[in-house]
Order: sequence, then C-alpha cells, then structure tokens
Amino acid sequence: MIARLLLAALLATGTCARADSSTIADAPAGSAATRGILFEIRPPTGAPPSFLFGTIHSEDTRVVELPVPVSNAFDASPNVALEVVPDASAIIRAMITMAYTDGRLLRDVIPADLYLETTDALVGIGMPEEAFKDLKPWAVVTLLSSPPSETGEFLDMLLFHRAVADGKRVEGLETMTEQLAVFDALSETDQITLLRETLATLEQLPLIFEALIAAYLERDIDKLQHLSEQHLEDTDPRLAALFQKVVIDSRNHRMVERMAPLLAEGGWFIAIGALHLPGDQGVLALLRKRDYGVTAIF
Repeated sequence: MIARLLLAALLATGTCARADSSTIADAPAGSAATRGILFEIRPPTGAPPSFLFGTIHSEDTRVVELPVPVSNAFDASPNVALEVVPDASAIIRAMITMAYTDGRLLRDVIPADLYLETTDALVGIGMPEEAFKDLKPWAVVTLLSSPPSETGEFLDMLLFHRAVADGKRVEGLETMTEQLAVFDALSETDQITLLRETLATLEQLPLIFEALIAAYLERDIDKLQHLSEQHLEDTDPRLAALFQKVVIDSRNHRMVERMAPLLAEGGWFIAIGALHLPGDQGVLALLRKRDYGVTAIF
C-alpha cells in the first residue's frame, strides 16, 4: 500500500515493505559494502574527512542513545548538516504548508464517511477536531503514520539540539518547503486514497515501526532497501514510481550536490535518512562515482 511508503518516508525518508513476520525473516543480510550507518567521507581533493550518518525518525531509546563511534564522530565535527534544520521557522513553514489557506476545511474535501473515520482515529490519539479541521489529507496521514511520541526528542531533533548546545555550525541540505512538496504535490484524489489506506492499516503500524527499527539497529541498510523494493512491487505502479523518483532518487542527487561544498571544506557531520544511503542511486554510490572515499566506520 502506498500508505506504507509514506510511513517509511517519515521514518527513514525512504520506503518500506509490509512488515509481517515472513517479510522480516526473508530479508537478506547486508553486504560488507553497505552494512553500516556511519561512514567516513574523504574528498578527492585531499580536504579533511567528514562523516555521513544514516538516521531514522524515532525517539526509541535504542535509537537515540548514540553508539560510541557515532557520538565520537559528532563530537569531533565542528559542523553539522541535517536534511532540514528543524528550527522555529521550519516548523512554522510546515504548519502553513499542511493546512488549507483558501477557506476550505478537511470535511469539505473528503467524503463524509471518511471524515467520521478520520475524526475517530485522530481523537483516539488525543487530537480534538479543532486541531485538524483545516489540515490537508496528506497532512493527516503524516499524523496518523508517525510513531507515537512521548518525549518529542526524535533522533534528528536530538542531533539538532545537541549541535546548537555545543555551538556547532548547523546547515540544512533541503528546505522544509522542498521536503513537504513531495507530499503537497499529490492530487487530492491520491491524498484521499492515501488517507483511506492509512486508516485501514493503523493496527499494523506498531509492527511496521518495529521492523524498520530492528533493521536499523542491525545497521543493515541492505535490509532496509530490500523492504523498500519488496513493498514497491505490491503498490500501485504509478504512485510507486512517483515515490521512488521524488522521495528517494531525486532527493539523493539533490543532497549530494549540496553536500559537495561542505565535503570540500571538511569537518562535517552530515545526518540524513538511512534509506538514502544504499542502492545504485543511493548517496553512497553517488559519492563514490564522484571519486570520494567512502569507508564504513560503524
């Protein structure tokens, strides 16, 4: 289902497969070339090295307690680059993009039965109607598909706060507008389909979260990619192709372009979603094609 593609895009800025027990068991082990979540990147110019860290959008204690090699690399880097800098202006931009500004409300856009089902689901996670009445369908999907939050200190936000506290220079590889355009550009028909699918799979989300986190904790980005590719086979071909191109491939190229001047400078700790790393069009392969030295550290 395309809804699960969006779920994994939120968790690891990529895609995922159906996370039933057979899917997890059948996923292959990662190869030596792509197993890892922390890599040293050496520019061909001889500039000082930087680090590339694959993240997952989770506040699970197993995720946010940084392993020693990752923590050491972070501490040794005077500069930090994230996919997006999650500061106040970015959060405001996200709120504006997620809501209708033309006077329409969610109930005006989606069928009445779907609105009632959506209301029940959102109220069930503690959101009153006043809080979501003007949201776009895709924005509702992001709320329903995100892991339940207790601390709000997801891994990417933790890295940002730690960088600010340490007085590091912080840059973003993308803007919030660029990231959300991936979803905001969906037609309302596709958004409604996405919402229906999400509501139909809510009970499966905890298992999906755990499958993604398990692969991440194994540092097995090959397994993450396998889950992605397997699920794409079961998804509407048009939407699957769109997500593969827009959510993954195009953004990989864009982020590598924007990493280039940072890597030429050296001394950067760059953190992006782990599912951007593997594959022929992944960031690791794109960097190698540009003659960067890429070495797995952890």
